[in-house]
Amino acid sequence: MDTTVPVPTPATITLQPPAFDRFRWEEAVFTSELHFNARIVALVLAHCADAAGHLPPDGPQRAQRIAQRARITPRQARISLHLLEMAGLISRPDIHTWTHQDVVRPVTLTMPRQATHTQPTPPGEAEG
Repeated sequence: MDTTVPVPTPATITLQPPAFDRFRWEEAVFTSELHFNARIVALVLAHCADAAGHLPPDGPQRAQRIAQRARITPRQARISLHLLEMAGLISRPDIHTWTHQDVVRPVTLTMPRQATHTQPTPPGEAEG
């Protein structure tokens, strides 16, 4: 019986996309200047998303479903989804090119650029 365990190489590790971090995403929501309706919609989406931050086509992101969970109107839910998209906290396929008009577009929870942390360049490594 073969008991060897495959060990990932540095090359395969760097090719994998970074894992979705729900805590960091929620922290970006809490520290944003979004309207409170958009924040509650964000938390509803995070609650319904899978471990990778995805909500499938025709999933729980339908405005009526969000409105029921968040106790807001469907119009407020649609506006909040738009605000979250403009803030870079979610991404959805373009509505004008989405071919399945009877199916709600999928949603991916994304980190806005200003919320991502970058390491400063150590002294001595800076170009100049």
